[in-house]
Order: sequence, then C-alpha cells, then structure tokens
Amino acid sequence: MNLENVTVIIPAHNRPERLRRLLEYYSNTKLRIIVTDSSDRIFNYADQFQNIEYHHFPNEQFLLKIYQILHLIKTPYVLFCADDDFIVPQAIEKVVDFLEANYDYASAQGHYLTFEVKKKNIEFIPGYIRNFEKDINQNLPSERLAEFRNLYASILYSVTRTSTFKEMYAKCVDGQTLNFNNLFLAEIYFNFFLLIEGKNKTLPLFYGAREHIEGSATESTVPYRIVSQSPEYKIEFQNFSEILINQLVSRQNITVENARSLIFSILKDPKKDHIHPIKRKLLNLLKRIGNPALMKKMIHNRYKIKALRITKGMQSYPCTFSTPEKAQIMYYISKYK
Repeated sequence: MNLENVTVIIPAHNRPERLRRLLEYYSNTKLRIIVTDSSDRIFNYADQFQNIEYHHFPNEQFLLKIYQILHLIKTPYVLFCADDDFIVPQAIEKVVDFLEANYDYASAQGHYLTFEVKKKNIEFIPGYIRNFEKDINQNLPSERLAEFRNLYASILYSVTRTSTFKEMYAKCVDGQTLNFNNLFLAEIYFNFFLLIEGKNKTLPLFYGAREHIEGSATESTVPYRIVSQSPEYKIEFQNFSEILINQLVSRQNITVENARSLIFSILKDPKKDHIHPIKRKLLNLLKRIGNPALMKKMIHNRYKIKALRITKGMQSYPCTFSTPEKAQIMYYISKYK
C-alpha cells in the first residue's frame, strides 16, 4: 500500500523543537502531513519541508482546529500523531494493508513504546502491555463498546478510514460552535465513535514511540470525573453523550433508551477492575501517606520491571535491543535532545 494514500495530522501546540524533529522524521516518506498548530507563535521552519501543509490557529481549541482542516484530507486513510510522539511509517503501511483486506474494521494500530529523554541516555519501556494483539471484532456496535471496558489503551492514534474520521469530527461542531471541548471527552468520543462504526485491532508490530513528559496538556485539563458530574459542565457532557447515543441508534437496531443505558453504564464504569492485590495495597498505603510523587514513581518502576520482563525479545517491543525503526527514532530524538 502506497503511503501517499495516508494523511498524518499533527496537532501541535507550543513545542516547536519537537514538531521540527517529527517533521524531519517524516521528511523522507510519501506521507501527506497536515500540521494544525495552536501555538502562540507561528512555526518558523514550515517552509523547509516539502510534504506538509502547515496551518496556524493560535490558541484555538483542539476540536475546532481539527474541524477546520477536514476538507483538506484527500487520502482514504488518516491518523493523528502528537508532536512529541513518533508513529512508524513502516507500521502505518502494514496497518493500512490490514484495513484494505478487512473492510469491517474502521481502525487499527500496533504496539507502543514509551520513552523518556534523560541526560545520558534515552530510556524505553513497553506501553499498554495488556493489549497484546487486542481484537475488538464483535459484529454489533453495542458489543464492541462493551468489550472496550477492558481496553487499556486509547485508539485515538489508530489509522482510521477518512470517511469515518470526517463524519466523527464534523459532528463535534454546530455551525462554528463546539458541542464540547474537554480533551478527555474528545478522546473518549473518538474511541466510542470509531467502535460504533467498526471493529478495531491491535496488530503485533512496533507502531509508535510516545514521549513521557511531565506537565502535558491532559494534566492541566479538567478531569473527566468532574466534567461528567459538575453542573457547570452539564450541557457540554450532555452534548457529548447525545451525539454518541444517536450514532449508536443510527448504526444498530436499538432504542434510544437502551443506547443511553449502555453508553452511560460504560462511561460510569469504563473498565473492569484488573488491579493486582499487591498493587492495590500499595496504592492504598501511599494514599494514606499522601505523597503523590512517590506513588507515581513507585508505580512507574513496578510497571517498568514487569513490562520489560513480559516483553523481553518481542520484535514489537524493542526496548532492550535495536531495530532499524527504533534506531531511526533515536537518531531524531538525540538530534534535538
């Protein structure tokens, strides 16, 4: 499958050096790149790259800046890549080949590494290790949504069919007014809408490297639990949920009441409780101590040890060995380290 049939949308915001390294990473590919940049200042290096369309929407809401470039997506497939991440072109090609052969799948992705840039090295650890070859392949949209309770990774960065992507984001806007704008709602909306539209598969391949950065946008966004319960966000949450309910009704022979019941049951209890008893004791102890920084560090270290042990030698998780794809990513990280 030719990568000229794939558009990568990079939603950039106030990280020009990371945007520059990502654009350099993609500069030798045939991917079509659209940058939607809500940074305070315009990106000064856009003219250096031949395969991108750069659009500056200073301080624009995430969903609105995506909505404004929907008409520019001309390829049959599209995906997001955050400006601080890398999604592997070779993996994109394999995912598209899978989607070409499986028309009942609306989206697909692969396995992720998480990396952290340190003074002397770049540390990689596996990401979302509970999602090995996860296949949400139920025939009914309601069944796929129910299965999503067990999914530990978002499908936000999946390769997606463009027709579905455009419909999904067009419904976020009424005229020029957003129906909702919270980033957590936007991600949940993306996940639910895609699963209503079709199946999703996690293929056993190295798909992306995601940078771990303290103080990211989601850490400053109003948490979902507040948006879903506070009176001041009532209209925003209602708009978000009604779009999903109506979409489910339009795709399955189900009443509005049953669709609403299902959507809200999953939103209220998004995933089953798979926390290990030892981890739960640790969490409860640290909660009583009241040291969130220590809690995060201990949980991170525990996950790292477990993840490296489970994925040792797996080609889709090249943490402790080199692959051409990983080496290329490391080159660009080091260049802007």
